[in-house]
Amino acid sequence: MRIGARLDENISLRRQSMLIALLCAVVDLTIFYLIDVTSHPLTAAIWLAGTAILLVDLALALPAATAGWVALAHGTVRCGIAVLLISAGLGSESVGNAAGLVLAGYRAGAWLRGWRSGGALAALMIGMTANQWVQGFDGAQTAASIGSAVLTTVANTFLPWLMGRYTTARSGYIDEVERQAEAERQAARTALTEVVAEERGAIARDLHDTISHHVSAVGVHAAAARLGLSAGSEPEQLRSALSQVETSSLAAMSDLRRMLDLLHDHHRDSVQQPGLRNLDELLDSSLRAGLVVDLQPGGVHAARLPDSIDVAAYRVVQEILTNALRHGSGGSLDLRIEYDDANLIITGRNPVPAVPRPSPGTGRGLDGLRQRADLFSGTVVSGPTPNEQTWSTRVTFPLESNR
Repeated sequence: MRIGARLDENISLRRQSMLIALLCAVVDLTIFYLIDVTSHPLTAAIWLAGTAILLVDLALALPAATAGWVALAHGTVRCGIAVLLISAGLGSESVGNAAGLVLAGYRAGAWLRGWRSGGALAALMIGMTANQWVQGFDGAQTAASIGSAVLTTVANTFLPWLMGRYTTARSGYIDEVERQAEAERQAARTALTEVVAEERGAIARDLHDTISHHVSAVGVHAAAARLGLSAGSEPEQLRSALSQVETSSLAAMSDLRRMLDLLHDHHRDSVQQPGLRNLDELLDSSLRAGLVVDLQPGGVHAARLPDSIDVAAYRVVQEILTNALRHGSGGSLDLRIEYDDANLIITGRNPVPAVPRPSPGTGRGLDGLRQRADLFSGTVVSGPTPNEQTWSTRVTFPLESNR
């Protein structure tokens, strides 16, 4: 809520409290002068009693922190008016500050806590009881009279006080429910933001894996065609290299179309994510790019893998092939896929060029491997071997905890 709205609300509440206090004063003074003392001349005692009623009723407009003192004042005035009027010989049936006493009890219950609230209630009940005792209750009357006096005290003090406590407790409960609802809405928004961020990361990884693989192949074939032109190669060799550029480009477009269809929720067989069942196609593409892959499968049965791990394993192999094409010395890659009931392990080893390439890469590929493995509590170990002539990448997916 904005500060301006809070100020407007506070001003409105102060005006309402002043209006309530003024109406209480009008009601109590009207009853006092037109009913209680209408048959008596306006003596100093009557003026003094009316002034006391006016002041304690107007005090109801004071801040909530004064509710205890205001209640004490009402209890005192309630008893004091009876004593004053009886001492002046003006009768003993005056009601006095009846409306103000009830509202003072409500304020004490609503705004005070602990001993202050109890003390304010006690002051009101003592004032009310003393008022009845002064007006004629001497303890020797009948049980009916005593019961009536007790009920009158309870009705004019305890019930308003209890109603005030109930109203405040209910308001606090509603506020707590609203706070919890807002916290739940905020948690839902946060969760949605996290899901969107995670989905963005997944899309970025898939795009990187798909595009970098095919673009690397296009680059290799395009370089071969350029070198062939410079060396005056046979037209057939140039035609073959350009054909591979075309094939890799079409494959890239096909993969992009598949991903876009998935993003649009077109779940058809033709747009299913690739898995290890498509491994031959992936290796053929790498072979056409000039990378000979020595695959050593270890009993992989893609049909027995969870779909999510099957897709992740395919992307891991794709990234290993891409890295070998872009950053390796070219020529060959040893690829091993081991599978048992506990783990799926993918290992790739390729020669490291003697002279580092001018574009070492951004590191997104390895980050993507780690993120994919983290999704399944897996691990990634990547780096040069001890002889620094081979680059090794090993990705492990635990299967027992991901079924």
